[in-house]
Amino acid sequence: MTQVVVPIAVVALAGLLIWVWFLGLSPLRHVRSEAKRRRWSLEEDNEGLWYRLTGNKAGRAWLAEWNGRGPRPYIELSVPDEPAIDSWCFITTRERHSGEPPRFLAGAFTGKSEPEWFAEWMHAKVIATGLPELDRHFIIAGSSPSVRYQLPIQLLKRLDELPAPLLSKIFVIRGKGKLVFHVEETRRADALSLIERLMLWANSARV
Repeated sequence: MTQVVVPIAVVALAGLLIWVWFLGLSPLRHVRSEAKRRRWSLEEDNEGLWYRLTGNKAGRAWLAEWNGRGPRPYIELSVPDEPAIDSWCFITTRERHSGEPPRFLAGAFTGKSEPEWFAEWMHAKVIATGLPELDRHFIIAGSSPSVRYQLPIQLLKRLDELPAPLLSKIFVIRGKGKLVFHVEETRRADALSLIERLMLWANSARV
């Protein structure tokens, strides 16, 4: 009888320790705490390498995720965009464009399918704004010629106000009523604060 009780006690203790770790000592404990405090919805994997948050800021629904799988961890923040445009517009800095392309497919590790705009991005054509100060810093590409007449000039001017280290890592996608910010090389410890910072910025930069 004693031989049976001991293994059961060990298993129960191990289960309790795992539960305590999950609640308070896991790598995502701060994210979990903030999500509960702010009434955000949270999804996460079992390894602390991915999470997704959804919430509402100033009456605007938003979705954000951090993906730590792969060599370049990243965050993505998606907020509503008005007026909505039918095509897709892609914005990056010239410095960012000359480096490695964004690793959107890293999301496959979490079961996430390719973004709806991924195929359009692969075939997008570069568009000049006609404003030297913007064309000198940014590369804008569109999924159709109509993007030329819907360029987010105000957004580009506001992007230019971001700190250079952040601006050099950001990739912006606009279309179908969405404004998406993709920022690579984002550590888990920095992800939540960056998501909040971009939410505040996006709310003040409505175009």
